[in-house]
Amino acid sequence: MAPAGDVDLAVRGGLVVTCDESDTVTDGDVYIDGGRIVAVGGPARGARRNLDASGTVVMPGLVNLHDHLRDMTPGLDAGEALRLDDMLRFYWRLNEAAGAAEYETMAAYSTARLLASGTTTVVDHVYPFHRDRLDEAAIAGYEATGIRWFLARGLMTRGYDPICEPRAVGFERVRSLLAADVPAERIMLAPVSFRQAAPEDYIAARDFATASGLRLYTHVAETAAEVRTVEAEHGCRPVQLLERLGFCGPDVTLVHCVLLSDAEVDLLARTGTHVVHCPSNHMKLAKGFTRVPDLLAAGVNVALGVDQMSDMFCEMRQEVLLQSIRHEDPGAVSPAVALRMATANGARAVGLGGQLGELTAGALADLICVSARGLNIGPILDPAWSVVYRAAGADVRHVIVDGRVAIEDRAFVALDIEALRRQAMDVIDAYFAKADIEASRIDV
Repeated sequence: MAPAGDVDLAVRGGLVVTCDESDTVTDGDVYIDGGRIVAVGGPARGARRNLDASGTVVMPGLVNLHDHLRDMTPGLDAGEALRLDDMLRFYWRLNEAAGAAEYETMAAYSTARLLASGTTTVVDHVYPFHRDRLDEAAIAGYEATGIRWFLARGLMTRGYDPICEPRAVGFERVRSLLAADVPAERIMLAPVSFRQAAPEDYIAARDFATASGLRLYTHVAETAAEVRTVEAEHGCRPVQLLERLGFCGPDVTLVHCVLLSDAEVDLLARTGTHVVHCPSNHMKLAKGFTRVPDLLAAGVNVALGVDQMSDMFCEMRQEVLLQSIRHEDPGAVSPAVALRMATANGARAVGLGGQLGELTAGALADLICVSARGLNIGPILDPAWSVVYRAAGADVRHVIVDGRVAIEDRAFVALDIEALRRQAMDVIDAYFAKADIEASRIDV
């Protein structure tokens, strides 16, 4: 019999999908101590706490590499059916009404929603910063739920003056975060896009990030209009311009990359730049098809983002289906590859490759337990296939972040989710009033 209290936590009785390089599947228990996995399987150990994972697939927590969590219009068809550029102009006007209360509350509400659906790590691309202390407000929202967060701190210097922020002011606000002991590894400096930041902003962001130990992040190559404008003004395509500006490399993540030339695919592979694909968002806004199979074949690290849509299970499934129809090839992206895009690939992009996104000894203890019983998912013969094609966020039973149980049996352990919901709805109502939006809340 195993001695009592060997480790902090034992996750017992599940089918473990490690997402390691060998795609190992085992029925061994997972042992966690000091926020890290110390063993998967092996000799039985005692634990100060046991979590019953019987009837579940135990797998790494999902990594959502792109989102905008400060969205204050959930459930409202504001901007619906608009294409990207028109939708942005609509939302820029609305954003004038947003302040610290909106940023903090919606960051908390949105990260709680992500946690409940199996996302344990998120990169939140936040902008605009048209008022003081919006950075701190967003971080407070993340911290309230316990998600593993990364702030892609937007720089929006042009596009719509009432919410633009001078570059020097943005840098000073980032310095204030660092002075307040926000870890540099949690911040990505993120000029929003070539629509909302000038080329010189990208150069300055590279210099600032290098001096401060920050990673870099931006939207790029989303629309044909963007490509035409960059070609007309600079004589090259958007990703090629980024390289000229010093904005490519292993510390850089590029979001969307819908319209890429062969030369740009090769450039991304050569420089080790990471790419985020958001398939549901691309379909909703009719952006086109990111060349994910080509990028992967070239050796580019490609991860997934929710980008204000549903959940990461949906994104994995959409990745497989979207590439299948695009290439008229059902095997263009396999379920196993989609699962890796949502776990280990995302971890690499935030600088935690080998430490996050896989269940191996020494890795950070972020994991989820997904119900494997029920008509919607069972019987399970190939766990990756079942997780990608059959599972949904509602099937997540337990969530562990940094070795701590955040959700047990679908209930938050230390978060009053009903109080947070009421707070969020009150803040949204007040925001609608300030933004002069007519909407009636329907409570159910």
